[in-house]
Amino acid sequence: MTDTRALADEGGRPEGVRERRNRELRQRIHLAAIELGEPAGMDAVTVAELAAAAGISRRTFFRHFRSKEDAVLAGHARYLAAARSLPMRASNVTEALSAIERVGDVVLEHEGQPELAEHRRVNAMIQRDQAIRTHAVVQDRLIADVFRDRLRELLPHEPVPALEFVADLGVAVWRHGWVRWSAQQDAATAESPVESHRAARQLFRAVAASATR
Repeated sequence: MTDTRALADEGGRPEGVRERRNRELRQRIHLAAIELGEPAGMDAVTVAELAAAAGISRRTFFRHFRSKEDAVLAGHARYLAAARSLPMRASNVTEALSAIERVGDVVLEHEGQPELAEHRRVNAMIQRDQAIRTHAVVQDRLIADVFRDRLRELLPHEPVPALEFVADLGVAVWRHGWVRWSAQQDAATAESPVESHRAARQLFRAVAASATR
């Protein structure tokens, strides 16, 4: 399972040595999963093969990821860990989306500057590998459900359908921030992931505002 301690808190707690080593190990497992899964899909890969390629035991693999698909979609695993563990504050439905975005901001800060080529490889696997694509959809649903349940705790008097709607929107905007970043041209002026997510949020708010006119 992903170690949630590797995620910095909102106060900017610095990453420790153990956390850095765990992050680097998860990245090694993630890259091994991509390498093995690209040729014929993850159904053709065993956990034992994946662990061997990463130079670890099966037991160590399962300390960091629940499944082969989780290892490919490491970003989803980090986002889910953040959704479960990081502080959230909201006093009404209007503030709920911003609370979800703040969780995403912490994840983006922890990500640093990921490799665009690597991210595109993952996106390509999502498109052509049905197991990975299905897992991505399921993970998006799970993350949204976690956000919905946490918002229910923060806002017990708000209608649950409204909170679920906000949670779904938050995850959708997050996903499209990565879609925007992955689709850009390789150029010196290319956006950072933070800039792409900010642009996705601005686009959503612009569309929402035009719909209410």
